[in-house]
Amino acid sequence: MYTSTMPVNTDIITTTCGRVLDLSHTEVVIERSNSLFSYNIHKLQTGEYVIAEKFYANPFNNRYILLNDEQIEMLKHL
Repeated sequence: MYTSTMPVNTDIITTTCGRVLDLSHTEVVIERSNSLFSYNIHKLQTGEYVIAEKFYANPFNNRYILLNDEQIEMLKHL
């Protein structure tokens, strides 16, 4: 039987556009949660932002959306 000795890092994510990022080195700008899901916005060291939607009942539906400064500015004016 094969057992892995490598730790699993749950902070490594893949965004909806396909980029692989490590959220352990980010600043959490907004944290919101309820009994169904959590909604967090992380600021990366590059100045980009990641919206992390985590669903407690089905983690396969988790989404990580990457936004740049221009997109953040557009959201501010909605």
